[in-house]
Amino acid sequence: MTPSDSPARPWRSRFATVHPRAYLGLHGLGGVLIVTALLWAFGAIVDAAGEKGAMVNLDVVVADWLQSHGSEAGESIFSLVSWIGAPVLAAVLVIVMVAFAIKRDWVRTTAVASAGVGGALLSYAMKALFHRGRPDFATEFIHGTSWSFPSGHAMDSLAGYGVLAYLLLEVTHEKGRRRAIIATTIVLVGAIGFSRLYLGVHYLSDVVGGYIAGAVWLLVCIVGYRFASSHRFDAGSSPGS
Repeated sequence: MTPSDSPARPWRSRFATVHPRAYLGLHGLGGVLIVTALLWAFGAIVDAAGEKGAMVNLDVVVADWLQSHGSEAGESIFSLVSWIGAPVLAAVLVIVMVAFAIKRDWVRTTAVASAGVGGALLSYAMKALFHRGRPDFATEFIHGTSWSFPSGHAMDSLAGYGVLAYLLLEVTHEKGRRRAIIATTIVLVGAIGFSRLYLGVHYLSDVVGGYIAGAVWLLVCIVGYRFASSHRFDAGSSPGS
């Protein structure tokens, strides 16, 4: 089966169906340009954090304001939200990977594994590289030594829930449901990042940096997935194989 013979995805244009290789090339080029812009923004945050300038002052102002306006009820709520961004996310990704593996859909299995496991390893590596200390308030929720930049919850949730949303959009045709998937993902990922600020375990720039890094990794995984899917169709296998 060729890409043009495969079932049309609801988000793909006629150009993508008629000229799959050209579309794939443009898809990859667009991804490269976006990743480049995101990497520039990430580098700008790293430089600003080292200069102890306006961004660092904003980090402190936001952290102090949230701590002074927080409540025990809020901490309970956002502790649960934060939990959705780590153990719940990990469990969901494992379940989805097992489901795809049972169907012998190795391309999607690899895409989910790359977004989840790869993102977590990349987050850990960057934390070890930048060695940024956490806010003083973090000791209430963080025990032991761990680094603050970038926020692993922000990065992992964007990459993990992002790839799940992308795969779900592939098989969702109704516009209302597609909008609901996108909106739900944005709200969920945004709430997870905010929970880390509310709990005082990250600075604002940690969360923003985590989102940028997560977006980069998500785009890398999606572009890789698209190329792998194209190769699979060229090889003559079916979409579900």
